Amino acid sequence: MSQTTEFQVVPASIRLDADHGRHGPDHCYVENVWLPVIGPAAYVVWRHLARLASRSPRPAISLPRLAAVTGLGPPDGRQSPINRALRRLERFDLIHLDADRIVVRVSLPFITKRQLARLDPAIQALHRRYRDRAAPTAC
Repeated sequence: MSQTTEFQVVPASIRLDADHGRHGPDHCYVENVWLPVIGPAAYVVWRHLARLASRSPRPAISLPRLAAVTGLGPPDGRQSPINRALRRLERFDLIHLDADRIVVRVSLPFITKRQLARLDPAIQALHRRYRDRAAPTAC
C-alpha cells in the first residue's frame, strides 16, 4: 500500500438478515467479544475506520495518518503493525482494500460458532447473554 495515497473510506453494503450487522463500533459486544477474536490492534483500526465511514460525508485517510491516530507507529514495511492489522481485518472480512479505497463493515454480526469455540468460557457466556438479549447495557 502506498503511504501517499489518500484512501476513501467507504461503508460496506449492509445485509438485512436478523443476525447480521447489529453491532456498531461503539457497541459493547464488539469490545467484549470481537476484540478477543481479532486482537487489540485490528480492533482499534476497525473501530476508527467504522466510525469514520459512518460519521463523515466523504472520509479519506492516508496510511501514515491511520497508523498515527491508532497509535501503531509508522507504516514502514509489510510487517509494520498497521499493515498487519489491516491484513488481519481483511482475513476476518471486516474490511476490503482496493487501490484507493477501504471498504469497511460499519457494524458486525455475532461471531461464528467456530470463533466462539476458541474463546475463553467467560467470553462465551457473555456472547450468549448478548445473543439472548440479556447482556449488560454498559461496557
